[in-house]
Amino acid sequence: MSVRDFALLALFMALVAVATMIVRIPIPQTNGYLNLGDSMVLLAALFFGPVGGFIAGGIGSALADILGGYPQWAPWTLVIKGFEAILTASLANALGTRKDRITWKLAASFCAATSWMVLGYFLAETVMYDQKAAFAEVPANVLQAAGSVVLASLMLPVFSRIVSTTRA
Repeated sequence: MSVRDFALLALFMALVAVATMIVRIPIPQTNGYLNLGDSMVLLAALFFGPVGGFIAGGIGSALADILGGYPQWAPWTLVIKGFEAILTASLANALGTRKDRITWKLAASFCAATSWMVLGYFLAETVMYDQKAAFAEVPANVLQAAGSVVLASLMLPVFSRIVSTTRA
């Protein structure tokens, strides 16, 4: 990995954290919050593959939890968002998707990965609290997933140009 790529990966990690922290809607049942950071996790996975996506998505999201006052979620978030990125990159590669515009294959990859996020947080909330609280947060997590898929799809052409220009 070149110094330029490393710097771009660090920038994406920061973008994940900022996107996660900029819009936070608290969910009282589980002391969690709704956010749009998954949009950056999805894009980071596309541009940096499974490992870079895990680093930017997992660490960036966990940092947002720590810096934003939700440290109890950081270990769960690291794993859940990290694997969301791995799933996004792996599916996108397996399906041979383009990385400069949204296609139905890429949208399916995004939807599958964010579905994992919903399931992952359901399992974490069941362990941390109980199943009743976990079920209470499912609609918010589905809304977060859908919003992030739409936002990532809309931002993909712009970020694709930025990343390709920066890497050139």
